[in-house]
Amino acid sequence: MDEEELVHSKLICACVKENEKFLLQNEVGKRAFDLAFELLEYCQSLVLFSKAIDIRSSAWSMLFFVINPKICSMICALLLGDIPTCYMCMRAILEGAVDAVIIGVGRFLEEEFPKDLERLKELEKKKNISFSEKCDLLLPSWVDKKTKDKCKKLWKDLSGYWLHSSGTLEMIRKRFEEAAKDDRKGLPSWTFGPPHRYFEWYPEDKKDLGKLASNLQELLSVLKVLFKPFEPKDL
Repeated sequence: MDEEELVHSKLICACVKENEKFLLQNEVGKRAFDLAFELLEYCQSLVLFSKAIDIRSSAWSMLFFVINPKICSMICALLLGDIPTCYMCMRAILEGAVDAVIIGVGRFLEEEFPKDLERLKELEKKKNISFSEKCDLLLPSWVDKKTKDKCKKLWKDLSGYWLHSSGTLEMIRKRFEEAAKDDRKGLPSWTFGPPHRYFEWYPEDKKDLGKLASNLQELLSVLKVLFKPFEPKDL
């Protein structure tokens, strides 16, 4: 195959390059970008150096096979201008982290992966436990009420507009209404589908990147409480 035929990969690479420049040069974008990599570095340190997480358990497998890859996917989505996928990844990261800590603290540890995770899911199904109830009932005692409430609120925020198609369309409808009242506003670039470039002059991109950065900060602070007893001593 000739290089001239590789049209799509060239377009994607060009878009990623321009978006990385934008993220690094823009204060709001850089904050989101830096937080994403800080999250990746933190979770990788748990996988590689924690002596408190049994490598045979689903807690370790959740970190290695789910959370770390999802963070990498989120960074790729951020570079592609695909903010909705960033939020989808963040919800999977949050859910995986909660399950990993519940298992890693000692519950179901008489079973190895995947039996320990299966037992947790069986309990959720049998007792009809929601994510919020799981946070309140099953997270260990070192996770205080404030952090549990953060988990639940963040999960709700990540789910509401970003995970389900009806929520996304509702958000776009609101943006249309805002744009009709103010000529300076419009639809964010991600609504046109990835890859898409961020624009310095486009306020909606900055607005969404700012919100993403805030949610990433919340996610990182929650994970640092959840995994505190599992951290390597020199972290």
